[in-house]
Amino acid sequence: MAPRRRILYFISSLEQGGAERQLAELIRSLDLGRFEPSLVVCKPVDQLGYALPSGPPVSLDAPAGAALLAFGRLRRLLRERRPDLLHTYLGEANLFGRLAARAEGVRCVASVRCTRLPLGELLTERLAGRLSERLAGALIVNSAGIRDELVARAGLPGGAIDVIENGVDLARFRPLSPEAREAARARLGLAGTRALVVPGRLSAQKNQRAILRALGLLRERGALPPDVRVLFAGRGSPPWYGALVEAEARARGLLGVVRFPGVVGAIQELVAAADAVLLPSLYEGLPNAVVEALASGTPAVVSPPANTDQLVVDGREGLCLAGTDPRAIAAGLERLFSLPPEALRGLGERGRRHAVERFAVERMARRTMDVYARVLGDPLVEAPSAAAPAGAP
Repeated sequence: MAPRRRILYFISSLEQGGAERQLAELIRSLDLGRFEPSLVVCKPVDQLGYALPSGPPVSLDAPAGAALLAFGRLRRLLRERRPDLLHTYLGEANLFGRLAARAEGVRCVASVRCTRLPLGELLTERLAGRLSERLAGALIVNSAGIRDELVARAGLPGGAIDVIENGVDLARFRPLSPEAREAARARLGLAGTRALVVPGRLSAQKNQRAILRALGLLRERGALPPDVRVLFAGRGSPPWYGALVEAEARARGLLGVVRFPGVVGAIQELVAAADAVLLPSLYEGLPNAVVEALASGTPAVVSPPANTDQLVVDGREGLCLAGTDPRAIAAGLERLFSLPPEALRGLGERGRRHAVERFAVERMARRTMDVYARVLGDPLVEAPSAAAPAGAP
C-alpha cells in the first residue's frame, strides 16, 4: 500500500468566512487512506469550531497575517514537515506560500476565491502563471466568473485553471421538519416573524447598507410588512464597517426591523429556520451563503454578481434581483413578501434538490483530490469523465 501523501494547508486564520469554511469542509472530506492533512495559520483565530481530522492548526504566531514574518516561519515548517504538497488559500497566503514552497522544493496548489482582485493579486497570478512549470503546481477557483476574470485581467490561459465549485455538507445544512423549525424559530426569537438572514461579513462587498436603504424605501411606501425582521449574521470586516452599518440602521430608525447577532456558531439552524436568505453582493466568487440556503431548503434572493454561476434560476430556487442598488433590492423584497407560503415552500424544495445534485461536499473533495493527484503524478481519485459537476461550465 502506497504511503499517504502529506498535504499542508496554509490560510491566514479560521475567521468566519466562505473560504475558511470550505477549507475546513475539504479537510473533513479527504480520503484519509490516501492523504494526511495538516493545517497552518498565521493567527490562532478560530470562529468555525470544526473538529478537524488534522487536529488543531499550527499557528505561525504572525499577527500581521501572511507577510514576511509568516514567510520565514512557513519555510522552516516546510523544512521540518516535508509535505508532499502545500495548498494555499487567498491573497497573500497564495503569494508567500508559493514563494516558500518554491524555496523549499515543495509543490503547491493555490486557491483564488473572489472576483475583483486587487492589482497585487492579479500581478501575483500573472507571475505564477508564467512560472507555472517551475512552480510545479495548480490554481483552483470556485467560480467560472473568477476564471474568466483571471483570463481577461491576468492573462492566464483558461485551460490552466481548475474550476471546482463549493461543496456543502448536506447532512449539516438540511431542511428542518415543521416541528423542529418552529422550535428553532422560538429559540432564535423569530416566532411570528418573516425572517430574512443576510449571512457573511459586514463589509462593503456584501452591500448591507443598500439593504437598509431598501428597507427605508419600502417603509416610506407603506410596503414593509410589520412582521419582517432582517438579521445581519456576521462580523464587521473591518470592525469599523460593522459599526457603520449599525449606526446607519439606528439613524434610519430601523433597529426594530434589523438585528445584529454577530458571528453565529450554529449558522445552519438560523438558515434553515429563516424564511429567506438575502445576498445582494456587489461581487462574489461562488457564495457559500447561497449554496447553504439551497441545501437548507430556504429560498435565496440574490443579486446578479452573487449569481454568476447560475446558482439560482429566478422563480425556481429563489428570486434574482435586477441589480444591486436599493431600488432593485426593494423591488425584489416586495416580490418576496407577495409570495404565498406554498410558493415559498416550492422554492425551498427545488433548492434542496439542486444542492443535492450539484453541491455535495464529497464532489468538491473528490475533484480537489484529483488535482492533487495530477500535480503529484498519482492515480486519479475518480475518472476524469465524472469530474465536472452538473451545471458547471
